[in-house]
Amino acid sequence: MPILIWWLLLEALGLLALPLLFPLFGRANAHGYPYGKIVSLLLITWVAWLLGFVMPYGTALRLGLGAVVLLSAAAAYWQRGGLAAWLRDGGWAQVVRADGLWTIGFLFFVLQRWMAPDIFGAEKYMDFAFLNSLVHAGSMPPADPWMSGETINYYYFGYLMFANLISWAPMPATISYNLCVATLGGLAFSQTAWLALALTGRWGLGVLGGGMSAFLGNLDGAWQFIQKGTLRGMDYWRSSRVVAKGDTINEFPFFSTIHGDLHPHFMVLPVGILLLALLLDERAFPSRPDAEPVSPWRALLPWLAVTFVLAAMVAISNWELPMGALVVALLAGAAAPLTPLFSRPRLQLGARLIGMLIGVYVLFLPFYRNFVPPLVKPGPNEPCIGSACFMIARTSIAEFLTVYGLLLFPPALLIAVRGARLLPTGGGEGQHLAYAAAALALIFAAVAGNAVLPLLVVLALGGVVIAYRDSEGPERAGFLLIVAGVAALLACELFFLKDSYGEKLYRMNTVFKLYFQAWTILAVAAPWALWRLLVRDWSWAPAARVIAGATALLVGLSACYPLGITLDRLDSSRKTLDGNNYLSREHPGDFAAIEWLRHNVKEPAVILEATGNPYSYFARFSANTGLPTVLGWANHEGLWRGHDNTVMARRDDVMRIYNAPTLVEVEPLLDRYKVKYILVGDVEREEHPTSLDKFASLPEVFRSGGTVIYKR
Repeated sequence: MPILIWWLLLEALGLLALPLLFPLFGRANAHGYPYGKIVSLLLITWVAWLLGFVMPYGTALRLGLGAVVLLSAAAAYWQRGGLAAWLRDGGWAQVVRADGLWTIGFLFFVLQRWMAPDIFGAEKYMDFAFLNSLVHAGSMPPADPWMSGETINYYYFGYLMFANLISWAPMPATISYNLCVATLGGLAFSQTAWLALALTGRWGLGVLGGGMSAFLGNLDGAWQFIQKGTLRGMDYWRSSRVVAKGDTINEFPFFSTIHGDLHPHFMVLPVGILLLALLLDERAFPSRPDAEPVSPWRALLPWLAVTFVLAAMVAISNWELPMGALVVALLAGAAAPLTPLFSRPRLQLGARLIGMLIGVYVLFLPFYRNFVPPLVKPGPNEPCIGSACFMIARTSIAEFLTVYGLLLFPPALLIAVRGARLLPTGGGEGQHLAYAAAALALIFAAVAGNAVLPLLVVLALGGVVIAYRDSEGPERAGFLLIVAGVAALLACELFFLKDSYGEKLYRMNTVFKLYFQAWTILAVAAPWALWRLLVRDWSWAPAARVIAGATALLVGLSACYPLGITLDRLDSSRKTLDGNNYLSREHPGDFAAIEWLRHNVKEPAVILEATGNPYSYFARFSANTGLPTVLGWANHEGLWRGHDNTVMARRDDVMRIYNAPTLVEVEPLLDRYKVKYILVGDVEREEHPTSLDKFASLPEVFRSGGTVIYKR
């Protein structure tokens, strides 16, 4: 029943957005319906979030929902003729097919969460703390559940979106959390599949694109299979730590979904696919300069939509800004010639891009006014501009192709084939460009000591040359899409963002975020490139079959990882969608206390629990209830707040409260942090084995096993 209720809720959101998307998207994209679920969630959350700064958030959310419903109804009435005609003329069939893709993807990942449901481990406590806190948020900006009395200094808009979804569903958050994760996986599959279908017109290639985006892993699973001789016992963590021998992170959507951390880079995934769909739709952004002219308002509408989508992406995860802006610049300008750079179309594009970037900031201005970026200043001798630092990496070609072998194969082959055709006929300029690219690649190879950098340089330059010298219209947009994906990978070889992870892990976060973005882009570009290769007239008859066979082989090898993981998890005897099942089984006293807090403490009362290492069982009460604690994981609060000294001061205060011999000594601290409930369980007894008896003078409101809740 929870699965059906959740599915129906998402269906309602998808239908709600259809009238709003209808004028933006063309028929190939089913007038935007495949992307409607995430659009409704974005719009409702944004309106409610803005209103939440001037009124209680519960009221704001109801008004936000009502506003979007009214707007959708008005849009439906205004274009009722066009909507009705489309629905009669095959539109309902497109709706059913889009929902079929969504349902397949959603149920597949529901199965994955059912086999491994625990909301524990890695950073799930952080994600669950934010979600639980935001479900009960009283106002904006939201309170920080891990630093009582403060507001969240982190990118929380994605959490707010899914907290709203959880608040609408009549089921425990411990189940809804896992359905949120499955929803993201399902949307990644269905949205990418439909976009690839719209670009190629081939259902097989559409499903392949969806599979590349959400279902497949990288080639490390095949290496594990070869090494072990079996798909069983797959090391699921290893495949996300391939590049630089584990000193970087190379997550991909399937890993993120089965891993289950509801993080910003993962929550933004369907929004990023929505941006690509808008930019690649011929109705929204015609790729031909001779496209039928439209009214100024009709020309402005897609830019308003792109500005809002990119603004939401950056509010969900700030890492989306550089690549998001580049993707918009490349694809929105596909109809304009590359040169001269100061032509009217290029100047007009530049003006629109500047306006878009201003809008990205203005649309979420209340967030940025309350947010302090936790910047890390580079050293005096580091070649940096701000926090962006230059350094040529030495990525292993074997490690790189283990991650991107499948997704780069069709695009790289297409660029090689088309580039080879250009050389003999391109004249002196074309040959000179090719020679310059080759020379630049060799220089990079000599400096970097590996082949990754020159490979990416050749692909990027080759893609640009082919796009503007040998293609036009939708084909040019396809090549520019490849360039965008390659650019994200290339940036990882040349730049990194200075952060707090130290010298050894200096590239970790940069590779993590940009590789994840590149995966999404190339999951759309790869099936398009394969389609262009398969429909090409080859002088060697078997060429198309060989290419299809090689791609199929790579797909099979990339399927080793998800197959192995799924087979292992099928053996689990603890199948459930309740993410707290592990608590009732392994920590019954804590579980009972958490349930008591959930049902008996409604106001934002501050609780006190032990603070300790991240990625652990510390902060379990605040994480599972959303109630603010004096300090959760100090490590994470330090990262979010730029290592503010108050974080460590709070840690010391929590230690002092638990370790003090008498309650009188720490009453001022308890008053300072407005602590109302004090938790004592196994973790507190292990960390603070003495002086806990002092709390016995307080009223005991709950006890189960060794877990006690005291009230002040």
